[in-house]
Amino acid sequence: MSGRPLVASLPCARQEAQPDDPIGLNLKEWPRFSFDACPGILGEFVRLATRDSEADPAAVCITALVRFGAEVYGYAPDKGPHLYVGETVHSPRLFAVICGSTSKARKGTSRHPVAKLFGREHCLPADLKVWGVPLPARESGGPLSTGEGLAHHVRDESDEERERRQRQNPAEPVREKGDKRLVIMDEEFASALACTKREGNTLSMGIRCFWDSGDYAPLTKNNPVLVRGAHISIITHITMQELAVCLGEVQAVNGFGNRFLWICARRSKLVALPSRMPDAELAPLQRELWRCVGQAQQRGVMTMTSNALELWRHVYPELSQEHTGLAGSIINRAEAQTLRLALLYALLDAQGKIEEPHLQAALVMWRYAQDSARYIFGDRATDPLEDKILEALRAGPLTATELSTVLSRHVPRDRLKPLLQQLEAQQRITITKLKNAGRPRIILALRELSEKSEISEERRNLA
Repeated sequence: MSGRPLVASLPCARQEAQPDDPIGLNLKEWPRFSFDACPGILGEFVRLATRDSEADPAAVCITALVRFGAEVYGYAPDKGPHLYVGETVHSPRLFAVICGSTSKARKGTSRHPVAKLFGREHCLPADLKVWGVPLPARESGGPLSTGEGLAHHVRDESDEERERRQRQNPAEPVREKGDKRLVIMDEEFASALACTKREGNTLSMGIRCFWDSGDYAPLTKNNPVLVRGAHISIITHITMQELAVCLGEVQAVNGFGNRFLWICARRSKLVALPSRMPDAELAPLQRELWRCVGQAQQRGVMTMTSNALELWRHVYPELSQEHTGLAGSIINRAEAQTLRLALLYALLDAQGKIEEPHLQAALVMWRYAQDSARYIFGDRATDPLEDKILEALRAGPLTATELSTVLSRHVPRDRLKPLLQQLEAQQRITITKLKNAGRPRIILALRELSEKSEISEERRNLA
């Protein structure tokens, strides 16, 4: 490990300086996107797409990565690029939420240049055949509503269903049987969050299943839709204001939020009349992209080079660190997300192994997603009651009875007890029992205040 930079110098572990904040506003800086997350052909395209446009480079970059991942999956069993972590298979499959600062954040403008890139008007049919490129992945504009709805679009169709589809859509090309690639370009993530609040809704479960393994097998009695080996990729959009309203029930995000990369986006500059991307510059990028897709389709198990593996071992402790709060629950899948990103960067570079530069680019992209999640969700607790407890204890230690009074005695014991124990397990509070003549007195205190008190007590004893 000699010569390897310290973890703090890596993009996934940059330490932010704490600014002076005398009135306790705890303001966060807008995340800074680095073009180190856009190496090679990806960087050429992002620069072209944003050169004369208001589109945010980060939004264009993640949209292109998700769209590329949707294409390069080998839909036959045990084919296509993937990597193993133990016995867990990770495919080049990403979900992302682009979160705009306002409705004018131009988060949606990232979609159109990417759609243009993934067209085929500059590719000759003979070239596509030589490259071994299949039909493009199916596209859907959403909206996300239920797990069954997702499963229906990637189910195993019977021969009768395929024939009926062809009769109803004679102009649609005939796909190979078993092609379960689907890319969802949804503009209304707020609608999806609203759906998850409905009793019995299965969207949260569906998103988790299709991100994890691509298998969906709900234990329902009537007409269950069973899916094996699906490859769904999702890009969706929401504004900060919409998300603030939805967070009234944070469980809507907490259940599946860490399957998504959360990306902050805003208008990059003012362009009164954006220009189209010149065909002369787009054409070579489009041809190179589909050539990479064709090569990637032929890949199988991907591994890391020795240099990449050394870097991975070095950054793994930082990536696997447990984070608290709602933002923590969103970024606690850092290792898996980073590996999938690295896999995609390797495939975009037309390589058969993940090399150190691919992992470095993945770490930069993950850092932006991590900073975005912290900016979006701030210091909110996973459970709203958690925020109330911590706020009450900031004024000083409380007995259990006093805390119950602060909470207006509306919180039942079965609800309060496990949450307090969880906060103690996370070392965010201390629970001290003081013996007396009757029942022991329970004192609750913030961990920081408790440690300061212990230090003060030690100093008094030394004096």
